[in-house]
Amino acid sequence: MLRPGGVLVYDSVNRTPLSRLVYLGAFQRLPLTRIMPAGRYTAARLRTPAELAAALDRHGLRNEDICDFRPRDPRGLVKATIARRRGRITDEQIPPMAGFVLAPDARPRVTYLGYALKA
Repeated sequence: MLRPGGVLVYDSVNRTPLSRLVYLGAFQRLPLTRIMPAGRYTAARLRTPAELAAALDRHGLRNEDICDFRPRDPRGLVKATIARRRGRITDEQIPPMAGFVLAPDARPRVTYLGYALKA
């Protein structure tokens, strides 16, 4: 419930072959990289930015911006995920180890952030 002019900040997972590989496969199924319980993400929960913007619009929210959110180097994310799986680091230590960056001019391939305003 937002007042008119209120801001909703969100992050989401895009529905792409790469996001399915990462979230549905590596993060939930592969023993070496499984860091989430099975079923936390399902194919039905993945949304393209256009689908999310349309859903926000149906609820009186105007999408203002979408920004790709990714690891600077995917190898860092793999190393962090394996270290987390082995209990060497905590969830909080994954982002700095993976070196996540915002890529505002890039098309979101896996995860993206955005915000919307209540009309």
